[in-house]
Amino acid sequence: MSGTLRVFAAETYRLSRSRATAATAVFLAGVAALRVTGAWIGDRSAYAAAVQRALSQDRPLPPLPPVGNAWGPFADGWLAGLTVGTLLLLIASARSLAGDREAGLLRLASTRSASRSALVLGRALHGALLVFALMAVTALGAWAAAAALFEFGPFVEDGVELVNAADMHAEFLRAAAATLPPLLATWSFGLCVSALMASGTGAVSVALATYLGFDLFKEVLGEGQYWLFAAFNPSFVDRSCLREFAGIARGFSDRGYSASLYQQNMWLPVPEALLLLLLAAWITSRKPL
Repeated sequence: MSGTLRVFAAETYRLSRSRATAATAVFLAGVAALRVTGAWIGDRSAYAAAVQRALSQDRPLPPLPPVGNAWGPFADGWLAGLTVGTLLLLIASARSLAGDREAGLLRLASTRSASRSALVLGRALHGALLVFALMAVTALGAWAAAAALFEFGPFVEDGVELVNAADMHAEFLRAAAATLPPLLATWSFGLCVSALMASGTGAVSVALATYLGFDLFKEVLGEGQYWLFAAFNPSFVDRSCLREFAGIARGFSDRGYSASLYQQNMWLPVPEALLLLLLAAWITSRKPL
């Protein structure tokens, strides 16, 4: 256990001393905020078009639109940041073991009382820290922009409250909780690929090709796609719980996971992540450092 914590501390220290870490955090928060800002610009562009039509037809100008509800743009912004962040998370995990093996750092760590399994488990703990940091940074960027440009509250359309504030908060917390397990499994998948490969570049290439290939063709699997953790991740072809929350935040009654699918989202990535970690530890124990 001490070896695992030693590897975790070393990886965390190395990350904290890298200038790229701060730049990446700012970039991800910026992506989330920019997506929210894009929604605000779209609303203003629609109003400007309505004003132009009124002027050209010599009609009274339309009134200024009310401040929009923030939950939908916030969810869209958070999804944008998480989609990019998930790929960066996968790159970091795939580069981890293979890159350090290639540079000779794994051999150095093993000479300092860190077992081969600790080399994997320490990085697994480090990955959990990165997942929480990724969610926090992207959520903060999206929330700051949404709070500045919109108003958080119940969803109201034509004077009718379709989704009250309490239900909105509850659905948001459900979606946030459902995002954690697949992201943790994604890090474990990257570590497993990293343990298999001899070079960091090769590991990153294989991990990204496999992950993006599944994302592009998962529709072919139909409901069977949900037996793999990656189907629950925010992605370019998005079927995540957070994407469903964005629909709920806009008043769509047919959005949201069923109770059984939500439970599957919460528990299925956990054994898959553990299996991938065990496989990575076993491979690392057999391969030369």
